[in-house]
Amino acid sequence: MKIIWTFTLLMIPGVVSSISVTGYSGGEVNITCKYNKEYTANAKYFCRGKKPDKVKNYLWCSELIKTYEKDKWVHSGRFSLYDDTRAIVFTVTMRNLSERDSGTYQCGVDRTTKKDSYAEVKLNVITERNEHQTTSAESPLITSSSPVTGSSLIISVSVLLLLIITVILLVIVTLWRRRQSHTVKLLLLYTLTHFYLL
Repeated sequence: MKIIWTFTLLMIPGVVSSISVTGYSGGEVNITCKYNKEYTANAKYFCRGKKPDKVKNYLWCSELIKTYEKDKWVHSGRFSLYDDTRAIVFTVTMRNLSERDSGTYQCGVDRTTKKDSYAEVKLNVITERNEHQTTSAESPLITSSSPVTGSSLIISVSVLLLLIITVILLVIVTLWRRRQSHTVKLLLLYTLTHFYLL
């Protein structure tokens, strides 16, 4: 069973933006951060820790992945980052989650001479009893969609297939009855014709 959470983080300087994301141990989470169009060319990164309170104070937030690449996936260990310049968002994927990954993270845009732009992500990783259940959380702040479970999808597909099979069977039975009825009429007509000829 899969549970998918979708969130949006909007990165606006001077505006506090934060979102809480829940992931499952062994699963993965996708965090998508929207940034201002003027920073399309800037480097994007994802770090763990609090937002630095000074310009270029890297001691507060430990960088996990960073890219200057545009419209291309970059990978580093369990982390991947994709800067989608057309959608003006960048997405970070964290794989093989464990409870130790719970904590505060930042989506960051490197603004070179100014203080970087940040969006805070609070990640909570929980252990699920069902080994097959994973959580993929997509996190850009402000909008969220409710979770969609894999079991409800399987049930919906099964019901749809059952309906299709029922309709096909009804069509086959109807056609068979019509054919049988036609055959019986022909047989009756033949018998009557043969009887009168005698």
